[in-house]
Amino acid sequence: MRYGVVRVSPDLPQPTLQRRLIEAAGCDVVLEERQATSASQRNLFQLLYGLRSGDEVLVHALAAFEATTGELARLLRHFFEAGVTLRVTGGSRVESLAPDGAIPRALVMLADHETSRPMREASRRRARVKDTPLTQHQLKFARDMHRRGHSMRAIGLLFQLAPNEVAELIRTPTVRPSYDAEAEA
Repeated sequence: MRYGVVRVSPDLPQPTLQRRLIEAAGCDVVLEERQATSASQRNLFQLLYGLRSGDEVLVHALAAFEATTGELARLLRHFFEAGVTLRVTGGSRVESLAPDGAIPRALVMLADHETSRPMREASRRRARVKDTPLTQHQLKFARDMHRRGHSMRAIGLLFQLAPNEVAELIRTPTVRPSYDAEAEA
């Protein structure tokens, strides 16, 4: 059976165009996502991992899976092991990844690497210094707006920040640099 996947994403064309290309390639069932949510993502992957030998998946581009490279490698490995063919319809020609050949073996190795790679320890990561997205003058203006009764959303729209970011910035006390008298002398 041929399954077409149509997703809403800024990386993909409009769903109507995706659907048209997938239907032109001859799919039996179109799985169309109306709104991108984590639940719809889970449901899609649950369905994809349940496919059997002889099934085909048609997508406009690999971006339709909304997956990291590692997740995509694992999904493709499952496709190849289960005998599922992936067809990408968005290019100048339909690309087909069948479950045999050198490319699937390379992807299997990539998926193995991704799953067996030890997680990096948090101690090895450098802590990111979180810079404030507003200058001192902007922060003072945002606090004044808040005191005058403006909503967090209105302030956020002005400074292009999410309302919760604005709330965090407004509630954070201003840290003024302290000067050491001996250091100046």
